[in-house]
Amino acid sequence: MHESLLAYIPMDRRQAMARGEELPEQSTGAALFADISGFTQLTETLSTRVGSARRGAEELTAYLNLVYDALIAELHRWQGSAIAFAGDAVTCWFDDHGQPGSGVRRAATAAVAMQRAMQAFNAVATPAGTTVTLSMKAAVAAGPVRRMLVGDPRVRVIDAIAGQTLARLAAAEKQAERGDIVLACAAATLTGNAVIADRPR
Repeated sequence: MHESLLAYIPMDRRQAMARGEELPEQSTGAALFADISGFTQLTETLSTRVGSARRGAEELTAYLNLVYDALIAELHRWQGSAIAFAGDAVTCWFDDHGQPGSGVRRAATAAVAMQRAMQAFNAVATPAGTTVTLSMKAAVAAGPVRRMLVGDPRVRVIDAIAGQTLARLAAAEKQAERGDIVLACAAATLTGNAVIADRPR
């Protein structure tokens, strides 16, 4: 399969395909939601000050690639998979692989590593001569999920995860502010920490 297409397939599914296997429909582990702040300001700056909307879009894509390349590198380092991108956010999955609690510990560790990676984007210099700050907030929830492919195979299918773990993840994300990593209750119990905060001073 062409490498550009592989980029849209979560890492765990790629690995299963390489082994000639299917991913199980029911999984237990941890979900991580990471939301980037600052892209709206960056978009406005680029679209109004670099000369043209097309050039602004090209510049924005370059910045997006830099940020997400850094974050996905940490995600993969801790054996996580990017399941879905939505706007400026990404939802990720860390399977327990039969070792209860291992997924949430890797997810929390990856979240901290991703926050550290974001420090490189604290002051992004734009072609317009201005500086924009990009930052991240994250949430982690542990538990079972249903893993599935959604869509029409003749057109497009996407990976999805569903279940109460995702509802807990959404609730935890609402509590997070810029620079925070918030763990839902079950995740906090497994890691021994309610909240890991790394908010910029």
